[in-house]
Amino acid sequence: MKKVAGSLWLLLLAGQAVTAQTSVNNKELIPADHPRILLLRGEEAAIRKTIESDPIWSKTGSYILNSCDIIIEKPPVERILTGRRLLDKSREALRRIFYLSYAWRMTSQKKYLDRAVTEMTAVSSFSDWNPSHFLDVAEMTMAVSIGYDWLYESLPAVTRDLIRKAIVEKGLEPSLKPENSGWVNVTHNWNQVCNAGMAYGALAVWEDEPELAGSIIKRAINSITLP
Repeated sequence: MKKVAGSLWLLLLAGQAVTAQTSVNNKELIPADHPRILLLRGEEAAIRKTIESDPIWSKTGSYILNSCDIIIEKPPVERILTGRRLLDKSREALRRIFYLSYAWRMTSQKKYLDRAVTEMTAVSSFSDWNPSHFLDVAEMTMAVSIGYDWLYESLPAVTRDLIRKAIVEKGLEPSLKPENSGWVNVTHNWNQVCNAGMAYGALAVWEDEPELAGSIIKRAINSITLP
């Protein structure tokens, strides 16, 4: 996640206040509509204002769009393990989907939407997201959840169903199995990364899976205190 953090995370936070929540109330804290993760509807305007007024942020915005144009020329991410890990592919999917979804929201250029859909369809069709090394699942779930949430209204119904099913069946549900969830009780960064990915997944599918999503978020709130 570090490569993504170097640009887009900071750009999203540039014009926003950051608050912390210690508890969750379904009706009050979780918006009914998409997008509900990181960047709400209409908040693009604040980013555009920041980009227009600050040359550093302008350079950052241009870097992201240029990266998207390079991504478009490459084949989609494939399920190829490095040893026992899929982590490099999960992180590349996160970078691509995050950047492409941002580019679509900022420019409305359909090439970015189309390629984001291609990437999400590809990884959602994997046999699994490698739950034996759960960081891989966490970062892939985060990747697909951001794209699903940010592009929700522009996704074809069939694509939306495919992605939502993948988030649930390849991300959230495997996290509930004891053999995959040892990270819940650790104090190092596996706890933070895995809880974040699962929480993003829960937020993305909230309206369709309220009980599952609620349990995932409650678990994250309790577990994240350890690290």
